[in-house]
Amino acid sequence: QFPPRSPDLAKILNFEMPPQGDRPGGWGGSPGTIFVDDKVLHDGRRSVRIERKADSPNDFSTMTLGFPIDFPGQWIQLRAFVRTEDVSVFVGLWMREDAGTRTVAFDNMQNQNVHGSNDWKEYSITLPVRAEAEQLYFGFLLGGTGKAWVSGMQLLVDGTPISDVPKKIDR
Repeated sequence: QFPPRSPDLAKILNFEMPPQGDRPGGWGGSPGTIFVDDKVLHDGRRSVRIERKADSPNDFSTMTLGFPIDFPGQWIQLRAFVRTEDVSVFVGLWMREDAGTRTVAFDNMQNQNVHGSNDWKEYSITLPVRAEAEQLYFGFLLGGTGKAWVSGMQLLVDGTPISDVPKKIDR
């Protein structure tokens, strides 16, 4: 369970929060493979780099953020600019809606087969807001080896930035 939406969500998504060591402020994820990068950028002051070598633990590394689905809407879209270098398996934005311990919606861009070396390009994934969904988890991941950068991340609900979407009013 993640805490409620942060009032600093727009800064967290743009990696403008002060870093936590090497990692981006406000994000969780795989230690030792996620780094704030102020040299390789698409926009803003920082990007995030996931770097995996043959001896990196597990099959993939991910940076993760999540909060309750406490907002009205029909669909959620995650967008960001991604750059890759020698990615062996795939890289992707990912998003998941959970109802209790069940996953009710999921996408990780694996079907887009983004690998190898690529210059900055904007990608997006979209999920319908499931009525039974209680939690939203999302982020960026790298499977296999290589380097991947993410910048300019946006989370939109029905086309509106999540930071501008009001909380649901329960009656």
